Amino acid sequence: MRTTLITIAACFAFALAACGGDGDAEENAEFAAQVNAICADYGPKLELIPPPAEALDEWAAIGADLADLLEASVNELRLLAPSEGLSEDFGGWLALRTDMATAMRDVQAAGGLHDESALDDALGRVDEAMTTADPLADQQLGLGGRSAR
Repeated sequence: MRTTLITIAACFAFALAACGGDGDAEENAEFAAQVNAICADYGPKLELIPPPAEALDEWAAIGADLADLLEASVNELRLLAPSEGLSEDFGGWLALRTDMATAMRDVQAAGGLHDESALDDALGRVDEAMTTADPLADQQLGLGGRSAR
């Protein structure tokens, strides 16, 4: 379990710090710059969250911190106005990021309840959402690899 959350935290930090792309079309350049600015703000904050030890209580605290940052980043990203051509995919990407935040809240709850099974389930849902979001961000939105995390 510890390795899973360390990996997830590192991926969140890496992706937020590196998300946004070069924007193939001029109409998307401003949008990409706005996404980059938000990602640049949250990436370092995620990197400051230490990985949990084996204690489930620590998973609760880390889950809460990651969920707080994910929720805040999603709220800021929702304020952006993608071009019409990116709107549907961007909405789907934000929905996946919201799913990640919800699953991190479940990590928080499972840690607080000392429920390893629920913790494993929640971490699996985070991983699944990240795996689905990556190709969407990269291929459809042009935000670069691993930017969905």
